[in-house]
Amino acid sequence: MSSDRSAPRRRGFTLIELLVVIAIIAVLIGLLLPAVQSAREAARRIQCVNNLKQLALAAHNYHDGNQVFPGGSYSATLGNPPHWGTYPENFSVFVRMLPFFEQAPMYNTVNFNLASADPANLTICGVQVTALLCPSDTNTQTISLPSVKASTGVTPGWNFNELYPLPPGNWTQAFTSYAGCVGTFTFGFSNLMDPSIKNAHTGVIFNDSAVGVVGITDGLSNTLLFGEHSKGYLFKVDPGYAVSDGSWNSGRWYDTLFSTMYPMNVGIGNTSPGLTAAGTNYYDTNSAASQHPGGANFAFSDGSVKFLKNTINSWGFTSGNADSYGYQFPDGTVFTTVAPTGNYSKSGEYLAPGTSRPGVYQSLSTRAGGEVLSADQF
Repeated sequence: MSSDRSAPRRRGFTLIELLVVIAIIAVLIGLLLPAVQSAREAARRIQCVNNLKQLALAAHNYHDGNQVFPGGSYSATLGNPPHWGTYPENFSVFVRMLPFFEQAPMYNTVNFNLASADPANLTICGVQVTALLCPSDTNTQTISLPSVKASTGVTPGWNFNELYPLPPGNWTQAFTSYAGCVGTFTFGFSNLMDPSIKNAHTGVIFNDSAVGVVGITDGLSNTLLFGEHSKGYLFKVDPGYAVSDGSWNSGRWYDTLFSTMYPMNVGIGNTSPGLTAAGTNYYDTNSAASQHPGGANFAFSDGSVKFLKNTINSWGFTSGNADSYGYQFPDGTVFTTVAPTGNYSKSGEYLAPGTSRPGVYQSLSTRAGGEVLSADQF
């Protein structure tokens, strides 16, 4: 006797089971994405450390041949018309270092007998050097230079093109994520200042500097040489001008130099007691900054690279000290008014150390301040 056996029923997912599976997948994605992003940022930070390491080694190779570290710029007294002296900052520290990080062919195209803004030196300004870019930095793409001078907030024309008109052609400008450390204070046209103010440069790399290893009496491992100067940061704190800030070949202080006058990453959430982001404004473009979470990478004068946290001890701004524009400065800072000098037609207020008490961050930026620092302080 035969019996009929019904075929087994196919069982599908119920709606509840499907929702549970989707929820599990969403949780897994939520757990994995931060891990993936963290791994990518770790890789980018390692590349940034390697870039700064290469710059520090290049600076030491420069020192071996010249007995001093490269200057932040060497004042321009060249070119035509003769009032070029109005803009003393010339080629940046990175241009001087080109032969020492395998960029000798580019270095050989530079005409040092002419000013950096002379049209004859347009070739290098648009060449992007990979070693000068942090992979976490944003807005570092090369831009096109229009043939006319532009107004604030617009892609700029050639630097100082009222003196040197941009010649016909498709010219571009490249940028950098790094800068040399001038010390505790921000200075602009240093060769036009009173000598007492110019001598207040406390770092290793500044306009017309000639600092050798023997001049770094605080110790090479306690003295900053280079640091991050994020192009993306400049866009956040100074959007009206940041289109051109950070030009890699320019020795201007807001392009390739930084000071420790303000804490790193000032203006984007990191401040010292008594300091407001609104009180920094223009001068924060000369601050060290990075798009790595929690701090920035710095190369020291011994060639080492360290990550300094935003929370590193810094000096205070509790006295409400400010200049005539309302910009805040450290407690105890004094101002000196400088009259017009030579071809420079503007007077201005400039900082002198006064009775300012440096924090650990400021102490690391001085070459001969005599501060006593412990390794566990940074």
